[in-house]
Amino acid sequence: MTGLSSDHKNKKMRINDKENQNIVALPEDLIPLILVRLPVRSLLRFKSVCKLWLSLISNTQFAKSHFDLAAAPTHRLLLKRINGGSEIQSLDFEASLRDDSAVVNLKFPPYNAPFFLTLGSCRGFILLTKTMGRSEGDLILWNPSNGFHREIQATYGYDDWDSWYHPSSTRVRQGIPRYVGCFVSGFLYGFGYDQSNDDYFLVLIRFGRHEPQAIEHGDDDLIVCMTYGGPKVTTFSRPRIEVLSLKTNVPSFIYGEELEYVELGRQSASGLFLNQSLHWLVKSKAIGLHVIIAFDLVERSLSEIPLTPDLAQELTTLENYHLTVLGGCLGLCCNDVGDDHEMTEIWVMKEYRVQSSWTRSFVLPEYDFIPICFTVGGGVFGSDSSKRFEKFDDNGELLEDHTYGQENEVVSKCFGMYRETLLTLPSELS
Repeated sequence: MTGLSSDHKNKKMRINDKENQNIVALPEDLIPLILVRLPVRSLLRFKSVCKLWLSLISNTQFAKSHFDLAAAPTHRLLLKRINGGSEIQSLDFEASLRDDSAVVNLKFPPYNAPFFLTLGSCRGFILLTKTMGRSEGDLILWNPSNGFHREIQATYGYDDWDSWYHPSSTRVRQGIPRYVGCFVSGFLYGFGYDQSNDDYFLVLIRFGRHEPQAIEHGDDDLIVCMTYGGPKVTTFSRPRIEVLSLKTNVPSFIYGEELEYVELGRQSASGLFLNQSLHWLVKSKAIGLHVIIAFDLVERSLSEIPLTPDLAQELTTLENYHLTVLGGCLGLCCNDVGDDHEMTEIWVMKEYRVQSSWTRSFVLPEYDFIPICFTVGGGVFGSDSSKRFEKFDDNGELLEDHTYGQENEVVSKCFGMYRETLLTLPSELS
């Protein structure tokens, strides 16, 4: 598990117990079994104990074992604060919201922090794409816990799907198409992991209406898009799913005659990774109701996960709703406001892919609450439409709230949530 050399076996670590003036001999084969159960932040500090511990904690196999065996995985929320400059912070949402020590500043990779889009979070990694400048479309893969990061440059000269790849072409293109950084509408995207191949993937789904750049105006036959460097005319093209391996930098394509779904706008474009699949809430053209679609990264297949008929019908009457993952389950947040009521309902699919397991878990007396995660105590943590974070208990009673940032600064509350890990990328990706 640890990758330590045989020279270390059967050695003992001597620990000085100053209080009792005793020397405690700790077998080295016991040390990994103890350390693998400790929190990430403690392990990062323990790297300075001695060279042996530094070697052990830095070992990639130890990092994988720690990820798989962690007794109580910890998660944190990323905040982006912009006030003149930029500041990336990490919030421990299990602590009191008024505890200043719960927020720490992070060293962001050496890129222009204000201009990026979060494409997803998976296994402790955040995948970002630059959204402005000549490096627009470049990807950044970042582990906020240990600072590991890697930049993946976009390939220039191919700004749209059809010039990048055609099914009749025998040429294999490598690298990231530049359009990845130009998401506005017409796309679904997500970031996930295939355990069978130990590879991370960026998945793009296009429903075949237009290119990903911002639309200036259009008609039935062509669309004029605004790209870096000026307007561009392009045509409608076939719907498809693109799966981009971060190990090989080679995209693969899955073509469908038609994808019978309508995306719900930018707020629903980012996929949620759960059970080796990416999930999106869309509207089915066939039935005119909302469904969840799931793309399996192992099987490379797209399937539907239905809502209950009543829940699907309820969404047709609401303006604000979104898919989420809560407590390791798919969840749906429904914000409802009427003449005599304001509330947020939170539904959870207790058994994956079992339609009858949808359960209404919370009813909160606010119309603009957005859940981020369940808390250890069985409550829910989230934010409202202002800058305020809130915690509710398991009965839906407000426990505490707090606003981060000053009145004149912008705080991005939806930057991302991540699990604390020691993971780095597989050797092929490094």
